Amino acid sequence: MEFVIETEGLVKIYRDRGGETVALDGVDMKVPRGVLFGLFGPNGSGKSTLISILIGLTLPTKGTARVLGFDSVRESIEIRKRVGVLPENFGFYEHMSAYENLEYLAMLDGIPESEIKSRIMSVLEVVGLRDKASARVAGFSRGMVQRLAIAQALLKDPELLILDEPTIGLDPSGSEVFRGILRDLVKQGRTVLVSTHLLRELGYLCTHAALIRQGKIIAQGHIDDLSRKYSEVKGYAFEVIVSRSPEEFLLEAKQRFPVPEASLQGNRVILRTTSDLSKELSELALKYGLISLNMLKPEWDEIYTFYQGGGWNE
Repeated sequence: MEFVIETEGLVKIYRDRGGETVALDGVDMKVPRGVLFGLFGPNGSGKSTLISILIGLTLPTKGTARVLGFDSVRESIEIRKRVGVLPENFGFYEHMSAYENLEYLAMLDGIPESEIKSRIMSVLEVVGLRDKASARVAGFSRGMVQRLAIAQALLKDPELLILDEPTIGLDPSGSEVFRGILRDLVKQGRTVLVSTHLLRELGYLCTHAALIRQGKIIAQGHIDDLSRKYSEVKGYAFEVIVSRSPEEFLLEAKQRFPVPEASLQGNRVILRTTSDLSKELSELALKYGLISLNMLKPEWDEIYTFYQGGGWNE
């Protein structure tokens, strides 16, 4: 598997007259190419510090970070040429139009003058703001400003996008538009790293994730692997739909298997077992006219609480 981000033993310690603050404590993280990767953790857990080191704005105290194969300390300029970044508090000149803001930023990024107009109109199309190119940013909603921020991050046609707390302040409709843009970017083959503490906004979109707490990565990997570990400890949830006698199916399931939790909704049976009983439940449900059997994945907030609370290590 190819990785666009690799860190090893990354440490960042801030020192002042009051003493030392450990922002990152031995971070090892790998982000595969072409995925939507979530970096999840509470405020103050080290997410922004990690991003700052990845793009070469902050020097690590110890350890290494490579982005797109480049060292974040020695080759940070090369990284910033190839990575689009949306920082947490990104601002535009409100008296200028969307086009004028992007034109100014494109010049700062060193984009050839002959390409600037076509790139600006292209990225505005991607984020659904092409018809607002000449409109002043002062009249934009929070969601439109965020979409414009993604547009600026795309100006360099980056292989990798890093978005720090991108949905803060967005209303539900703005968040949905934003999520749609992220889906499309990954479909185009780009890698997107999203750093956030808002699990319900973005968690379920990510195929891969890392959970950070007090400067340490406490779990990472494909969401299916993170879910599996949760189920091994907390139990497996199943939805079984049968065509006849769901009450009798549930009663027999409780008699034959460890079923600490169960509920019945019409012909839909929801139950939790202490082990993966997919095969056994399927065979039993055939007696009652099996329509479907699905293992239910835990919600992202359940996974997050499980790992952040240390349940994985009990």
